[in-house]
Amino acid sequence: MSDTATVKTTSKAKAGPARSSAKARTSGQGSTKITSNSKTIQAKVKEGAPRNTGSRGHMYREVFGLTDVGLVRDGNEDAMLMAEPHGLYVVADGMGGHACGEVASAFTIEAIRAFYDSDDLLRRVKSAHRRAKAQGNPAAVDASFHGLRLRKAVESANISVFRLAQQHEQLRDMGTTVVGFAFIGKQLFIANVGDSRAYRLRGGKLQQLTEDHSLLNEYIKMNLLQPDEIENFPYKNVIVRALGLQESVGVDIFEAAVRPGDQYLLCSDGLTDLVRDNEIRVVLGGSPSAEVACQRLTDFAKERGGHDNITTIVVRTHAGPPPAPVAFPLPPPGPAPMDAAFVPPPPPAGPAPQRKR
Repeated sequence: MSDTATVKTTSKAKAGPARSSAKARTSGQGSTKITSNSKTIQAKVKEGAPRNTGSRGHMYREVFGLTDVGLVRDGNEDAMLMAEPHGLYVVADGMGGHACGEVASAFTIEAIRAFYDSDDLLRRVKSAHRRAKAQGNPAAVDASFHGLRLRKAVESANISVFRLAQQHEQLRDMGTTVVGFAFIGKQLFIANVGDSRAYRLRGGKLQQLTEDHSLLNEYIKMNLLQPDEIENFPYKNVIVRALGLQESVGVDIFEAAVRPGDQYLLCSDGLTDLVRDNEIRVVLGGSPSAEVACQRLTDFAKERGGHDNITTIVVRTHAGPPPAPVAFPLPPPGPAPMDAAFVPPPPPAGPAPQRKR
């Protein structure tokens, strides 16, 4: 299911340099929000409780995210969200120059996080979904409440970014892509605006789960480009849909079944501009963990020049309950025993060294 509204064409060429400063904050139990223009920020979440997957038993997720400034830009206009209690993972790639992109992506991440954290908004979306189903208009309602919730979260972020841009002249041209996963039991809901991508590796086959809202993809769909012309197409970074440019935006929502052994990837175009799909497949399939996969993909893009910010989130699904956490024994209460105090080592044997004159 997808909307097909198109906003004004936007080039993702980013201005710089920007001031370098890191911001990484854990927000709630198991929820990690990363908004950064630092060199490298990473976050790791391993789910603490198994998800019931019905007759097939339990399934848990192994998750790792990494954002890197790359080798050319001084600032990072990418941002990512890993909100494990909601099964929610998001990547945003800002644009606009003069730090506008950083503001747009960070605002988008915060708006989506706040939407999912709000019990009031949860009740409102449930009520709206029930009313739409009661009216019997299939075109006016998402098939699933969870798909509608994800759509409304992205639409809320779009309004937040758009209104902020209208209030500040220096932010007037800012915008951002967004791509996100919402895992609900054995189902996955995917949201997409722009050209950041979602992939799934299953049974050794890599599939792109989203469609790029880019001028290049529009030309390909209209058969205006031959296969040998795609690599040198001069407007690869021009996108035709983004958050924050208009008061409303079309949000693509997809739904897919989740199986144990699947691997899922969210990434900005700082990766996909330089690393081909077949290479992504090899890295995901050959990496022992989500953390190693993110690091290898980032290194791969940097070896190819690293001309843009690079952000990746890898989600791996495993059968069975999650491994038990390792417990380390705590020291006994009270002051440390006397023999545990630091004792300086004895002086070396032999004559004392002579001071040089």
